[in-house]
Amino acid sequence: MKTLLVIVVAAGALSFVQGASAQNGTTAAGMGTQGGCGACAQKAAAEAVSARPVPGTNETMPVGRIENLIPIGVLAALGCEKCAGEAVAWALQQGSSAGDIERALRTVAAMQGLDCFKQQFGADAAARLEKPLAAARKALQQAMDHGGGK
Repeated sequence: MKTLLVIVVAAGALSFVQGASAQNGTTAAGMGTQGGCGACAQKAAAEAVSARPVPGTNETMPVGRIENLIPIGVLAALGCEKCAGEAVAWALQQGSSAGDIERALRTVAAMQGLDCFKQQFGADAAARLEKPLAAARKALQQAMDHGGGK
């Protein structure tokens, strides 16, 4: 049941961010859809998929906007307050903007409030999201207060 909950939250966050990118005239790789310099587009694409180390491992992963936000939603859905706060700090370190993180948190909160979510997973699952979401928002606010957000 928790696995399904995590998948639903991650998919919702992914679709929300992709929808926001489409509204802003950008593609999933972060390049504009109105055309432009081919060399600039290649450079932007290379920067959008740069590899960064995954904390606590010897692995790297491609880093773009969404890759930094998914862990926040997943860890909130799993109910880990400390982990959700650390995921926010990590996303900021990886270059995500405070606005992107706030949108991801609002998306998870919106999904939490849906009647279908409560019916499928139960009111207790929705209630378990409260503390991790609050911890993530607190971590974001602290980072903003200390000049860590963009």
